[in-house]
Amino acid sequence: MEPDEKLDVDIDQDSEIGDDTDLGVSVVGSRPVTVIFDTEVDQNGEMDQDADVATDSGDEDGRDIEVGVEQRPEVDQRIEVDVEVSEDNDGNILVEIDAEFEDDIEIESDVDVDLDEDDEDSLDADIDQDSESDDNIDVDVEIRDDLDADVEVDIASLVATAVQAEVDLEEDEDSAELDVDTDEWAEADGDIDVVVDLSDIDA
Repeated sequence: MEPDEKLDVDIDQDSEIGDDTDLGVSVVGSRPVTVIFDTEVDQNGEMDQDADVATDSGDEDGRDIEVGVEQRPEVDQRIEVDVEVSEDNDGNILVEIDAEFEDDIEIESDVDVDLDEDDEDSLDADIDQDSESDDNIDVDVEIRDDLDADVEVDIASLVATAVQAEVDLEEDEDSAELDVDTDEWAEADGDIDVVVDLSDIDA
């Protein structure tokens, strides 16, 4: 930079975590039914953001700017649904639903800006973007006591990540403006619908 030139550095980090799980149960039939739920939901979200600006001013004219951006959104989702249909000693229908949901969402983003005034006039931007998503779904249905029942478990799982980063330098005669914008987004969304059709065993 020139000796009287002013440099403004603007670092903007915007991260968003979405985590939602819905469970719906429908029983078809006119016979009395007892539905027993055992549901466990474990949702963990973590965001780690760091921005660092280092300046080394010398007597030489010029500018050497290094911008390092690292973005790492990660989503892990596990869904386990167990459905058991049985009949007790009194002839009552029991529907037992055991559902476990585990979501781990983590976003890490680091921005490092090094300003070194020397005899160079350069801008070096290094953007490292890495995203990971994984889902594991397990469904188990057991119909006991020779019951003529039908169980349907429908799971819609959305596990997604997105990253974006931009580095922009604008200059005029008297000033320079360095903008570093980062955006991260990670989401785990699970919709579980359990339909138990007992119409064939109605009394």
